[in-house]
Amino acid sequence: MHSQRHYRLLTCGFCMVAAAVVSIALSPPVTTDGPLLDLIVALRAMATSASTKSTSPVAVIALDRRSLASPELVRYPRDLLGPVWTTTLTAALNAGARIVAFDEIFAYDPATLPGIDPAFDQSFLAALHQNRCRVVLARSVGTLPARPFAFSVGYDALGLSEVPPDPDGRYRHVPAWKQTADGREDSLTNVLLKRAGFAMPKTVLITPRRHLERIPTYALVDVLRCADSSPAALAAAFGGKIVLVGGTLPEEDRKETSGRFLAPALSDSPLLAPCGLRTLGASSAGSDTVPGVFLHAAAAEAVATGDITLTAPTLTVALLASISAGVGAGVALLLAPWTTAALLATLAALLLGAAAFALQLGWWIPIAMPLYSLGAAPVLSWVVRYLVEERTRRRVINAFGHYLSPTIVEELAADPSALKLGGERREITVMFADLSGFTAMSGKVSPEILTATVNRYLSYVVAEVERAAGYVDKFIGDAVMAIWGAPVASPLHASKALRCAMRAAESVARAQREDESRGQAGFSIKIGLNSGPAVVGNVGTEHRYNYTAVGETVNLASRLEGVPGIYHCAIGLGPRTAELVREEFVVKELDWILVKGAHSAMPIYEPIVQRDAATSEQLARVARFAEALTHYRDGNFSTAASIWEELAGANSDSATGHDGHVDSHLSPELVMARRAREFMTNPPIQPWNAVNVLTTK
Repeated sequence: MHSQRHYRLLTCGFCMVAAAVVSIALSPPVTTDGPLLDLIVALRAMATSASTKSTSPVAVIALDRRSLASPELVRYPRDLLGPVWTTTLTAALNAGARIVAFDEIFAYDPATLPGIDPAFDQSFLAALHQNRCRVVLARSVGTLPARPFAFSVGYDALGLSEVPPDPDGRYRHVPAWKQTADGREDSLTNVLLKRAGFAMPKTVLITPRRHLERIPTYALVDVLRCADSSPAALAAAFGGKIVLVGGTLPEEDRKETSGRFLAPALSDSPLLAPCGLRTLGASSAGSDTVPGVFLHAAAAEAVATGDITLTAPTLTVALLASISAGVGAGVALLLAPWTTAALLATLAALLLGAAAFALQLGWWIPIAMPLYSLGAAPVLSWVVRYLVEERTRRRVINAFGHYLSPTIVEELAADPSALKLGGERREITVMFADLSGFTAMSGKVSPEILTATVNRYLSYVVAEVERAAGYVDKFIGDAVMAIWGAPVASPLHASKALRCAMRAAESVARAQREDESRGQAGFSIKIGLNSGPAVVGNVGTEHRYNYTAVGETVNLASRLEGVPGIYHCAIGLGPRTAELVREEFVVKELDWILVKGAHSAMPIYEPIVQRDAATSEQLARVARFAEALTHYRDGNFSTAASIWEELAGANSDSATGHDGHVDSHLSPELVMARRAREFMTNPPIQPWNAVNVLTTK
């Protein structure tokens, strides 16, 4: 127990340290933290209510498809919308907009184009210059607005519209600046926030509480139509707000963001004014992307509202990963794999829920490393657990294998709960095998030689028991008790036991002949088999017990072990065993006997040969023996004796052959013939029941 606790603590400690070290080395967030953030954003949105559109300090004026197709814009090429932009800028600023940012790069100067009036853009340039402190224009790293536009607002009013993607290609961070060869270039968001009076952090993490296109968005054409007819409606829409102007066409500048799992507004809102002003729905129904202008709008909204999400420090993530690894390792070391998997899935869900709660509080905890640790630590723990516990299991098997059957040891190693008192009723076959000649040999050889010889002969029997998937219950001096059908249940327990007995008898007979040919003493064997119900299990005391079988079936088997010595055969079978093996083996009924302690007589049998190998001569001999037995039981002793003597004479040259006889001069036929002759001289007591009463064993 102490060693198991030791390796478990070491494994948990190693997993915790490894998780912390790897987390610090990788410095989260890692690539997979991005998709997990998207999931966490969606979980938070499901658990909390999103803020309404009217509370946003940001608004978007959308150059959408409906606006481009309207009478007000249809006559202008996309690059020649100067008069439209003039009206838009003036209307937004007059409505009280705090700042107006164009997410459009005015790269072309209409005055340089042939056929265009040089004064075409003068009104727009004048509006830009007049409101240069409240206007921001977009640029890119490689493209600046045309010189007249840049001069009108000043180069410090230009901001980078490009937003770098995360490693997985999605857009979750809006930086305040970009380091270029020319120095630090401010982003469009940073410039407009500065002019609006806000300080932008180095990077704004986009963790929206609702779909980005739910930021109040208005069609450009509706703004134009309200500029003269409903200035109050524009004041309600833009007053005091940061206004961004940008394209929202479905085919251009689309970005996947951390809000991709959030539900968009599917349709436009009801009219807010007679001029047609309303907030727009999704720019592309069913798309998981948003126009790029909404990245800047979302970042500006986060800063303006103070709803900025901070990223947890690396050490915090490393600590969480270490705890996750320790928990995962501990669970895997203590519980079964399926239970562990279910519990780890629950812990992973709780970790996601905790991350969503932290996000609600303004903290993003990158949980990829904690989740990896929660999944990897159990795998390592299972490997360690298998190696350590398998080593322990092997040690148990090797240690107890000298005392118990390997079958029992394997079962106990797989299921230690079997180590308890108690039993069950089951049909089994029990074998008692006793070496004959022990007493005679003990007076001729030294104890060391005697013990070595006994052990060698018993090993022949044990080898055949294990070969036949039996269980060696115990050694009783020079005898062996074995069981089939327990502890491992088997419907073929009787046939396996008989096959073992016949092979064991052959092995012992062979060893005896070899020893006698060298002038050494050997043993013969007597085997009794009986089948029937018995109680099997662990019996004994609370502190010491043994797996065994008890009951009448076992007692009769021990009595049958003396039968071969009486009838001069190698194996004696009880009636139930004979019944179970009759289809596979040829068996010969020897007699009716009444053993000591029994209340009724029973038939006993001798196995002859496996049925598929039986010859016609062997079958005829069995039939003739049965015929003689019938005459014997009918009291026709002379006829019975003649048949048995005839059979004994025909088999005199092979007395130790397939029958496994233990005495080359006697056989069941001669034993029964002599008894019949004796009854001819001294008739038995009447009424005659043909039962041989055994007074020993």
